[in-house]
Amino acid sequence: MARMDKKVPHVNIHDALQLDGNPDVILDYYAKWSKSYDQDVIENYYGIDYICQILDEHLRNLSLKAASAKIADIGCGTGLLGKPLRALGYSQLDGIDLSPEMTEKARQTGHYQQLYSEINLNHSVPEELHKQYNATICIGTFTPGHVQPEALHQMIALTKVDGLVVLSTRIPYYDTTDFQQVSDQLVRNRKVDLVQQYMNAPYRDDGDAHYWVYKVVN
Repeated sequence: MARMDKKVPHVNIHDALQLDGNPDVILDYYAKWSKSYDQDVIENYYGIDYICQILDEHLRNLSLKAASAKIADIGCGTGLLGKPLRALGYSQLDGIDLSPEMTEKARQTGHYQQLYSEINLNHSVPEELHKQYNATICIGTFTPGHVQPEALHQMIALTKVDGLVVLSTRIPYYDTTDFQQVSDQLVRNRKVDLVQQYMNAPYRDDGDAHYWVYKVVN
């Protein structure tokens, strides 16, 4: 009897995690995946609501009202964070992503004021966006095959002094990169304060993640 290969669950997600960080390959992959992305990932994606609640809690601790907070959704993709953030009262929401096809899907949601595509977080973000946001939030981008840990510098560049940087790291990404070292160096250099970590917290049905909350110092 012929051997049957074991079916890989969430095949598109699995294949995305095998990418090598090459922006041209990523652009091509997400251009094709944009058509079915939401249907492929939304089920059992616990991290979407989880990270929005984290952001909301910590912004409220800073006594910053949702309606007055300007938020950047980094690696926004098709805009899955837009709906829960809007539900929490965040209406000043911009999205930033590498893929034009994904940001066009985000535009169709109506949840974003501005959307910026073809921005590679492995390089410097446009200076006109520096220090424009009370908070930057990112889920699903600090993951295997996508951005380097140093992309955290770019999130900080976008965020106002005393603003928040909130992001997730997939556990395999954290375990195989120097993200912790990059984080520790930024804290030592007084670029940020690490406000809180949520380790091994809910993310998806195919694995948990770590969540990080930083306050920008300078």
